[in-house]
Amino acid sequence: INLIPVWIKNNAGWWADGSIDDAAFIQGIQFLIKEGILKIPPTTQGISSESEIPVWIKNNAGWWADGSIDDAAFIQGIQFLIKEGILKI
Repeated sequence: INLIPVWIKNNAGWWADGSIDDAAFIQGIQFLIKEGILKIPPTTQGISSESEIPVWIKNNAGWWADGSIDDAAFIQGIQFLIKEGILKI
């Protein structure tokens, strides 16, 4: 099972409520993936000219931070960002 450290939820919550910006959230997620702290199932990196994060991803982060959705649902959102080329790893 994929256990995500609890403190990562703080970042997701801050991002969802606007306390940190998209770039800070993305940089944090990239660091966590690179360091092996946040484990993402094998996902093909997409190429996109789009750099804007869809609103539903931010909603997911907020819901995950407050316990409304589980880790797996949050990870699926991160995988979407990778597949779409928005989050580069």
